[in-house]
Amino acid sequence: MRTRRLLLAAMLTVLAVAPSVRAQVREDRTLLSWTQMNAIAQEASGERSMHNLLEQVPYQRVHPLSDYADGHFHETLVVERLAQSYGYSEVGIETFESGRGSDYQPTVGQLWMLGTLPRKLFDIYDTPVALASGSVTGDVTAQLVDVGDGGRPEDYEGKDVAGKIVLGSGRASSMQRLAVFERGAVGVLSYAGIYPISEIDAMMSQSVQAQDQEGKSGGFGWSITPRMGRELSMRLAGGEEVTMRSVVESTTFPGELEVVHAVIPGDGSSDQVLFVSGHLFEGMIKQGANDDNSGVAITLEMGRAYLQLIAAGQLPQPKRDIHFLWIPEISGTNAWLNAHPDIEQRAIANLNFDMEGIRLSTAGSYWTLHRTPDSMPSFLNDVAQSVMEFVAAGNRERLRFRGDGYGFTWPVVSTNGSRDPFYTMTDSYYGASDHVTFMQHGIPAVMWITWPDKWYHTSQDTPDKQDPTQHKRVATVGIATMAVIAGADDAMAYRIANESLGRGTERVGASHRKGLGYLADARDGAGLVEAYKEARNAVRHQAGIEKEVIASSAGLFADPEAGARRLAPLQDLVGKRSEQLLQEVTASYKVAAGVLGVRADEPRPTDVERTATGTVVEVVPSEGGGGFGGFRGFGRGGDMSPEDRAAMAKVPSHMAGELRQIWGRGLTVMQLRDFIAGEYDPLPVADLMDYLRVMEKNGAIRLVGK
Repeated sequence: MRTRRLLLAAMLTVLAVAPSVRAQVREDRTLLSWTQMNAIAQEASGERSMHNLLEQVPYQRVHPLSDYADGHFHETLVVERLAQSYGYSEVGIETFESGRGSDYQPTVGQLWMLGTLPRKLFDIYDTPVALASGSVTGDVTAQLVDVGDGGRPEDYEGKDVAGKIVLGSGRASSMQRLAVFERGAVGVLSYAGIYPISEIDAMMSQSVQAQDQEGKSGGFGWSITPRMGRELSMRLAGGEEVTMRSVVESTTFPGELEVVHAVIPGDGSSDQVLFVSGHLFEGMIKQGANDDNSGVAITLEMGRAYLQLIAAGQLPQPKRDIHFLWIPEISGTNAWLNAHPDIEQRAIANLNFDMEGIRLSTAGSYWTLHRTPDSMPSFLNDVAQSVMEFVAAGNRERLRFRGDGYGFTWPVVSTNGSRDPFYTMTDSYYGASDHVTFMQHGIPAVMWITWPDKWYHTSQDTPDKQDPTQHKRVATVGIATMAVIAGADDAMAYRIANESLGRGTERVGASHRKGLGYLADARDGAGLVEAYKEARNAVRHQAGIEKEVIASSAGLFADPEAGARRLAPLQDLVGKRSEQLLQEVTASYKVAAGVLGVRADEPRPTDVERTATGTVVEVVPSEGGGGFGGFRGFGRGGDMSPEDRAAMAKVPSHMAGELRQIWGRGLTVMQLRDFIAGEYDPLPVADLMDYLRVMEKNGAIRLVGK
């Protein structure tokens, strides 16, 4: 009997370890070795990261006034203390003027529904985001009026809101403008929500103005739950007269930005630096566990674990300094980089972590890597994607490996966390976080984010939604990506370039497939000619980008010029391969012409294309504005006419943001169009010309004949 028990135990042991052994097939590879990746996964702790988060924001709270007047904010001090205890170097807090004038902080905030039995609906000490930032001090009692949405002038037709409180499903800021400033209401109740049906008890973080340009008081704004908004609306619809009381006491302080900065020093062999960032503040009132205390907590853990691995000899000391920035979003990053141009100029990349820790299956979310835009090609994307996919592949059950047992082939899970698969994806560039600011300063940057997030910017962004397993996996990916870039020698630089060559082949192939789709969708001769133009442009554009991606790896070599010479043959291969694909596009064009019964003539430029080819865009220098996803020139010529607004709408916002990054390169309108269409989708030249003429009218650019 004892022998049988021993045999059974031995069999179970084999089954337990077999998946991790079987998983080590050649396709499961990344830029670090299996041994190094496993050491990282074993050291990275989802629980420690969760502890970091819980010390920062155990609950959403009202900041005491002493945080503003006498010292630093609680979150700032926690991060500084943890970084010091983990062994980071040069840990310190730096303070900058915010440039926004003042910081707003309420000390009393209560919303009551009056009647025989008064009912307190919301209190900022229960849910701080319920009171819209900027609400004016006052004790106001007034009748409630339902205006539907409240964000459109027609919502107020036939309704007297002067001296009353307005209820609506629109944003508080829009309702304030129309109801308070224009029609004399005393305040607004907004039950707007990003997910107002599925998340009926979530209050959005909102703000209003203390006064308008003429000095008129802005009253108050409350961000109430969709559930409460509908209850109040139903009461009013049933003929009930509802009286509300809003009590607000608030104060302001000179606006300041607190930045926590720390370093993991390199070995002195390179003067290059890598940045790792996560935003500690997004305004003072909103304190999100996921957005973005999770990013701060995980990057703290990344540094702790990395230092431990170096001390244990499991990872080498980096060649490059790694600078960690925990900052007020965007404004803090910009202030710090402006104050440290010597460090900024030596930076080669930024890894930005924004909203990382929610349980993916509960939120219906993916952990998403957002690449740099084509206006900033970089090896950084391929390093990050390679590591992320490596960890994700080991954290799902793969059918073809079931002969060796069932389960993840290389589990990276936390004791107190989920056992969900690691749902990941790589997506195109998107802005709206600190990576934007790094790229404005010329530093390639990627962002990781969990999206969708059902509790984004709401009262429900609390620690109970966080998953220690997600924290551990993110930290594992982050440490490995950080170690590859910060530690890259010539051999690793080659490995990275090789990775980009292979992944670039996939991307050029995707552009080829996209172009063939244009041809297949054509329904007549004219449409086929346009499709042929777009198909060729898609392949040429992507091939050009991939050459630049490979070239970017040269900067990692000890001698970048020698590295560039070594990598030149790989760039040549991209060009040769794209020529073959262009021949296939032409062949497909001819087949399509035969199917449609039209001639497969070579396209000739249209009149508008000739104009675009002969017109150069010049940027008019201006203060502020710009940036990835930002706007230049808006408002400089006054309010736009409906015709101009219609012209602006012809270029989608994601294209417009990228367009504004490249229009200062001395390109023609046609070159700009081809770049944007190659990166995204076909864009009619005439639409782009209309857009640019409006931008010229508003003083952002000049259109100059060649």
